[in-house]
Amino acid sequence: MKSFKQKLKGYSLVEIVLAIGIFAVISSMLVLLVVDSTRTLESTQTRAKATHLTQEIYSALLLLKSESWYNVARYTNEGSKHISYTSGRYEILDGEEVRNNLTYSFSVLSVLRDSSGNIVDTGGSLDPHSRLISINISWIDKLNQTHTINPKIYINDWNTNSVTYTTSTDFDRGSYTQTMSQILNGGEVRLQSMKYADWCNPSLSLSSFDLPQQGIATTISTSGDTIYMGTGENASGISFMKATTSGEPPQVTVGSTFNGYKTNDVFGLNGNALLATDTNSEEVVIIDITSVPYTKVGYFDSVGQQDATSVFALSGKGFVTHGNNLTIFDLSSVNGARPQLSTTPVGTSSSIVTDMYVDNDYIYLTVTNNTHEFLIYEYNSGLKLIGQGDLGTQSSTSLFISEDKTRAYIGTATNIGKEFFILDISTKTGSYPIVMSYELGLLSVKSVIAVDNRAIIGGYGGEEYVVLDIENETVIAQCGGLQIDTGINAIALVRQGVNLYSYILTKDATQELKIIRGGPGGGGPDGDGYFSEGLYISDIFDSTSIISTYYILGLTTSVPTGTSLQIQLRVSNDPSMTGSTWIGPDGTSNTYYQETGVYNLPTSLTGRYIQYKAAFGSDTVLTPLLEELVINYEK
Repeated sequence: MKSFKQKLKGYSLVEIVLAIGIFAVISSMLVLLVVDSTRTLESTQTRAKATHLTQEIYSALLLLKSESWYNVARYTNEGSKHISYTSGRYEILDGEEVRNNLTYSFSVLSVLRDSSGNIVDTGGSLDPHSRLISINISWIDKLNQTHTINPKIYINDWNTNSVTYTTSTDFDRGSYTQTMSQILNGGEVRLQSMKYADWCNPSLSLSSFDLPQQGIATTISTSGDTIYMGTGENASGISFMKATTSGEPPQVTVGSTFNGYKTNDVFGLNGNALLATDTNSEEVVIIDITSVPYTKVGYFDSVGQQDATSVFALSGKGFVTHGNNLTIFDLSSVNGARPQLSTTPVGTSSSIVTDMYVDNDYIYLTVTNNTHEFLIYEYNSGLKLIGQGDLGTQSSTSLFISEDKTRAYIGTATNIGKEFFILDISTKTGSYPIVMSYELGLLSVKSVIAVDNRAIIGGYGGEEYVVLDIENETVIAQCGGLQIDTGINAIALVRQGVNLYSYILTKDATQELKIIRGGPGGGGPDGDGYFSEGLYISDIFDSTSIISTYYILGLTTSVPTGTSLQIQLRVSNDPSMTGSTWIGPDGTSNTYYQETGVYNLPTSLTGRYIQYKAAFGSDTVLTPLLEELVINYEK
């Protein structure tokens, strides 16, 4: 019995110890459960406060936006902000704020949309009508743990005043100067396209035309869109033909013809044409080309038996070279035998005048077989030699005088040495220095013209159509050319409106006349490009209130490297905008808006009417684009 009691007593102690252990474990778990429940409750309450704060921010921004979109949009991408309720209204202030143990701030950010109108994070187009409100709320719990939430909300300018230009219809209410609207993505404004001509790339704009009969045209003269041509190499061609050009590229219409003479040079004069011929009794034949058939109405018989080589007319006087003679005759009338006014021998008895140009004071000549290959004569007070240029042993064949009369461009026949010369004739008396000469290889020059810092040279042998860059006269270089195997007899420089052309007479029996449009170049390799500058001016928008204030400008543009886009605005209470000033971001006329973005407008933009303009600039290869322009305002 004693033994049993002792065993029972020991068993009870073990149970007590075990019970105490179990109770401790359960108690600790209960404590943790209570603590965790307390934290959960606190977190739930804090998150409820954060949700309430988010809703307050959203409501405050909606209220501010309903008053004016500018109240919100003005803070776009300007960093952290918070709201404050003061004197019965909300306002947006810089930085973050602590409220009810919550530290919060928000940022007003731009919104991007893809081509389908979906909001995207990157790669889309700026939407000036929407803003992303990115909110940051954080707090620290009782265990010193930091919690953060980042709710995001979107707002837009619905139900606010704005004027939008985004479609071609919107833009077409304005005016274009070398600009136009297009539809790539709804509507844009860009520079107009154009085809650039390049003297150095003549194949871009080469057109060819067949002339009547089988004769070889050797001389050409032009006046506007009228071409005068003559045949001088053989008897199978006609003496004279007139043609007209129209359109771009030019199309040639051959008119009537005149025959009976071998023509060495031709000059158009109002309703008449002067032919330099090899007929000794009629070295100059004057024909009436106002009606068909063309008829001879006058002539000039020069002294001697030499063939006429060139003819010119100016201010009631005719000028003709024949052999080694220069003669002036009366052209106050074109009828009958024209009397001689004055004449002079040129060079030696074996000299031949090869080309002539006349202005109001001087006669310019190229001469072969003479000590001096270039000569200038005064003629208003009798013929008087006043200066000369020496080209060495070369035989000068062709002449072109610059528009400012300071340069003579001279071509020579094939020889050992140079075939192209530039002479300085700024001072008309004395000897004319050679500025530069150039070796043209096997080319024997028949004709020369110069324009746009380019010299265009035609002839026989080698490359028959050569273009030289003469912008730097000390370093002349060939920049282009054409192989015309039949050779070139003559080239005329023609200006039609803003376009320049070289009209070329060749020995090609089926394509005697070739026309090349020239220019300084531009655009891409094929000449396709854009105007170098242009202007777009919008219509005048009527806000209907003289106290309208314009706050926000939203721009979507594309401005590639090498281009420019300068946008300015103006306001007025006068619908004609009389006296209003175009201004940019700083409120003056010296600055411009250009890049895609959202801009706060100067406070001075107040008035009933508003208008904008966009000045476009280009490297001629690319064009900037004005894709959308939005102006928000209050009235």
